[in-house]
Amino acid sequence: MTGAGRFPLAALVVFAAVILICPSIAAASVKLAPPETGIYHSAHPDFGTRDDLVTAENVREFESLARKKIVWAYLSWNWYGGINFPSDSCRSLYGEGVVPLVGIMPWSAPKQSAPEPVYTLDKILRGDFDGELSKCADDVRALGFPIMMEFGPEVNGSWFPWNGAWNGRDADDYGEYGEPDGPERFRNAYRHIIEIFRKRGAEDVTWVFHIAAAGSPKEKWNAESRYYPGDEWVDWIGASVYGRLGTEENVTSFGDIMKCLYNRMCALSASKPLALLELGISEGDGKAAWIASALNAVRSGRYPRIKAVSWWNKMFRPDGSRSTLEINSSNASLEAYREGVNNFTATAVWSGK
Repeated sequence: MTGAGRFPLAALVVFAAVILICPSIAAASVKLAPPETGIYHSAHPDFGTRDDLVTAENVREFESLARKKIVWAYLSWNWYGGINFPSDSCRSLYGEGVVPLVGIMPWSAPKQSAPEPVYTLDKILRGDFDGELSKCADDVRALGFPIMMEFGPEVNGSWFPWNGAWNGRDADDYGEYGEPDGPERFRNAYRHIIEIFRKRGAEDVTWVFHIAAAGSPKEKWNAESRYYPGDEWVDWIGASVYGRLGTEENVTSFGDIMKCLYNRMCALSASKPLALLELGISEGDGKAAWIASALNAVRSGRYPRIKAVSWWNKMFRPDGSRSTLEINSSNASLEAYREGVNNFTATAVWSGK
């Protein structure tokens, strides 16, 4: 399935020409809508330990293993090489008929559980990077096809420097009275970035808000609702769900995770479609059964607002150690995955806003 098949090539050529001539006309606001029926099948193909080495071959390999096409593929836009939009990576995915989901990672080095010294939320809010971000918005507009983007994945996790723990925690010296400063800075920084893109005419972006199922620290000020930019800014809401990350860890059932998580996601917005943006479990006792249980539960309609599932198919962790999270870590796991996504949909639905 080619990209042109999903979004008519002639229309894209005209669309690209118009927005290059007059950015302000690009207000068509093409968005990825939820599927009319069923669940989107999406993935994190193995694009390297930093999720930014995008190749068409890795997309094809995952789709061949799954025996199912994917709607979107995630890639990281890491800022430690400078704030330069990964246009070529997006074009590679589009050439495979896959929607790019670009994760904006505002850090100067891939260092977790530590504050960010360069690309701080305060500096983003102050406008220090507006020039670079405006150029990137122009690059997105010039692509000529719609994409998805998320700012600061798993924001409620203090392992990332955009979490509130590194940006003011529960102090109340910034912004609105009564709002914890850490989450409020993130919320406003996300709005600021979206605003830049809109002003530059990059309207064909589906914006995603991404939380972790189990946030940290477990304090009231770190609630995901504090970070949420609002329905006027966000198009999809999603979460990372893992049954087990290490082979020696105990397994947490999908049902137990979703008991609380689903209600928390629904509480963020009454109308936005929901997605499992990262789904995974490491190999070991019970992996195949966990995969079957998770995919069957989603497919059954038990969580009716979940409209997409994206498997985290990384063979290696950022430190280079084996993760065994890939769907083919064992024959049983692969068969469970193939059966589980067999009836998922791989056809994107687009809507104008």
